[in-house]
Amino acid sequence: MSPKYPSRPKAPGSTNDSTPGRRDTTADHLPRRPGILPGHEPDLSQPHLYPEHSAAPDAQPAAVEITDLPASTHISRITTDHPISHYYLPPKMVDRLPAPDPLTGFRSISSRRKFVDLVDGGTVLLGTDRHGHLRVKRLSELEPSGPRLERVEGTLAWRQVRAVSIGTGDSELIITRHPLAGDGLEAGTSRRPRIPDTGASSEPWKNWGIAAHHASPGDISIEGVRYKTVPRVDASDHPIAYIKNPAHLIYDFDLFQATLRQHIEQQPRGAIQVPPTHHWEVDPRLPFDRTLTDYVAAYFPELSDLSLLNVARKQFSLANGSDIATGAGLTTLRQVFTDWKTSSVTPRPELADPLLMLSVLQTIPGKGSHRIVELPDPADQVPLQRLQFDSQKFSGEWRYFSSSLTAGAIKRFMKDLLTRNGYTVFELGPAHTFPTVVFTRTGHDFVFYMSLHRIHGRKVQISPADERRYVPERLPELIGPAAMRAVQNAEAANKLIWLKGGGQILADHPDSVFIVRTDDPRR
Repeated sequence: MSPKYPSRPKAPGSTNDSTPGRRDTTADHLPRRPGILPGHEPDLSQPHLYPEHSAAPDAQPAAVEITDLPASTHISRITTDHPISHYYLPPKMVDRLPAPDPLTGFRSISSRRKFVDLVDGGTVLLGTDRHGHLRVKRLSELEPSGPRLERVEGTLAWRQVRAVSIGTGDSELIITRHPLAGDGLEAGTSRRPRIPDTGASSEPWKNWGIAAHHASPGDISIEGVRYKTVPRVDASDHPIAYIKNPAHLIYDFDLFQATLRQHIEQQPRGAIQVPPTHHWEVDPRLPFDRTLTDYVAAYFPELSDLSLLNVARKQFSLANGSDIATGAGLTTLRQVFTDWKTSSVTPRPELADPLLMLSVLQTIPGKGSHRIVELPDPADQVPLQRLQFDSQKFSGEWRYFSSSLTAGAIKRFMKDLLTRNGYTVFELGPAHTFPTVVFTRTGHDFVFYMSLHRIHGRKVQISPADERRYVPERLPELIGPAAMRAVQNAEAANKLIWLKGGGQILADHPDSVFIVRTDDPRR
C-alpha cells in the first residue's frame, strides 16, 4: 500500500480547480515531534531547514539502559536451525547403504559420500564445513548446513554435539557502555549504583567479579572480590588457578579457540598463590598470546589447515584429559608451548609431537598375498589418524617430486620436508629400492622409521617383497649405519614408532603429502 502524504497547504490566491472533488485534508495542526511545545513548531514552508544527514538541534544520542535481571531468571538459547530430522534419509535409500565401518562408523558408497547412523535411529549425510567441523548435510548441498555431529565413544552411532559446547564458538556479543552526560549522578530505587571504571580496556578481568549469591566452592577471592575459575579437577590445592569471565560457563576447544582468535583479552587469566599469606594475585601476562592452531603452525608450518586444527584439538583433549578445559590442562599446554620455544625436553612427548598423537592403523589382508593399509579420508578428524602437508606451501618441491620416480628423489623430498618442520633426519642410505627415512625430534627420545610410498587412491599396497625392507642384513644399505643403531636402541627401549608416508593423489581432493602411524610391519 502506498503511503499517504499530507496535502500541502494552498498558497494564498491559488486554486485547485484541476482536481475536482478532492477533499482538503489539511489538519489544523500538524503532528509534532515529541518534545516540541505548541507555538514552537518549525517553519515547514522552508524546505531543507535541516540537511538530509544532519541531526536536528534537539536530537539526543541514543542511550542503552542495562538492567540487572534477578538471579532466578531463566535464560534459554533460541535457535533457528532446522531440526535434525529434516535431514533424515528416506528408508529406501538407507536400506541400500553398506554396513557401518567398524573403525569410523561411516557408511560410505562409491561416490565417497559418508553417511552415519544417529543414536535416535535416523541416518544422515555427513559433510565438513570450512572450519573442519563435521556437520549434517543435505544431498543437494555443497556446504553442510545442519548441526555438528560427534561419534559416541565405543559405538558406531553418532549424535549431535551438545549446544553448550558450540553455542558461543563462532560469535560473541560484547556490550560496551558509553556513558552520557549526567549518567550515574544518583541511584534511584530501581537503578543500580554506577560502578567506577576500573580500567576494563587493559585489565578486563577486574570486571569478572561475581555476587556472593553466585559463589561456589571452586571460586577464589582476589582483593576481596570473588571470581569463577576454570575447573580445578583433582588439583584443588594447585598453586595456579585460572579465573574466567562468568559468561563463559565451560571452555571446550571451539570456545577457547574462538576466544583467543576474536577477543584474546577475554581468555582465562592465571592467578598464583603468593607466600607467606598464600593470597591470590593475577599474573599480568596473558596465558596465551595466539590461537592454539597458530602455536602448532609456528612449529609445523607446512601442515594443511585441517591438520593444524586436528592436531590442536587433539592436543587440547590430551592436555585436559577430556574435551573440557581444566586449570591443570591449561598449565600443561603452556608448558608444552614453552618447551617448543626453548627446545627443552618435554615430560609429555605425546603432547609435543603430532606423530605421537596419531592413532595406530592396522595392516589388513589385501588381494592374494598382498596386504594393505587403508588411508583415512583427508577430511576425517575424529580421531586424529593422519597428518597431511599442504603441497601448495612447497609447490616447487612438489612439482619436482611429482616428476621424478626414483627412490632417491622421494627420500630427499621427504628429508627436506621433515627438516623444514622441525625433525632431524639421519643420513640417507645408498639403496635405490624400498625408500625409507629414519628421524627424531628434539624434546623426546622416540625414533621414527618411515617407509615411503606414492599413492594414487586411498590404499597403501604392500607386496610380499616389501618384507626385505626390514631384513637386518640390509639395514645398513637401506637406512645407513647410524640410523640402524638408533633403530635398534629405540626398539630395545620400546620407543620405535612405525610410519608410512609419501605423496597421495586423489581425484576429489588436492594433492598432498601424508603420514600415518601403523602397527609393526614385520608381523
